[in-house]
Amino acid sequence: MRDEDAALVARLRAGEEDAFHEFVELYQDRIITVVARVSGSMADAEDLAQETFLKAFRAIERFAGNSALFTWLYRIAVNTARDFLDHRRRRPSVPLDDGLVEPASDADGPDRDLERSELRQRVRAAVARLPEPFRTTLVLREMEGNTYEEIAQILGVSIGTVESRIFRARRKLRTLLERTHA
Repeated sequence: MRDEDAALVARLRAGEEDAFHEFVELYQDRIITVVARVSGSMADAEDLAQETFLKAFRAIERFAGNSALFTWLYRIAVNTARDFLDHRRRRPSVPLDDGLVEPASDADGPDRDLERSELRQRVRAAVARLPEPFRTTLVLREMEGNTYEEIAQILGVSIGTVESRIFRARRKLRTLLERTHA
């Protein structure tokens, strides 16, 4: 654990309100992004991020320091988003929000913009249909840019499991996209 993390953890454990605000300020944008991508709900991302920070604050005594503070927080965020998905599965599904595929540049023209928009919609719909462990792993790799090692640590699985899930997720995604394109 970095010295900065250790100092912040000590202040959080001491219950310093300023430390909690610093903790949130330091990581909120990245946490909002990951919960939005894993949950597929930009509308719920701020609430999920807030829930993540509260869970982390309540569990700060159990943070062992075996990983970076952000890695630990990231894992809580992913689990919070997964819990949200489990709960949402009991209700009608909602498509993924915009922003999961790179936007088109203005230089591409209206035809290219339309193609990219259609592709974004197809990819969002296909990712939303992936089974949960594959979806989360693929989002962490392809949309969040995490390494296999980071994903393994975040999800609490082996690197081999991460590799397998990513391989299978890509294969399933390709199949889903081929079906919608045919």
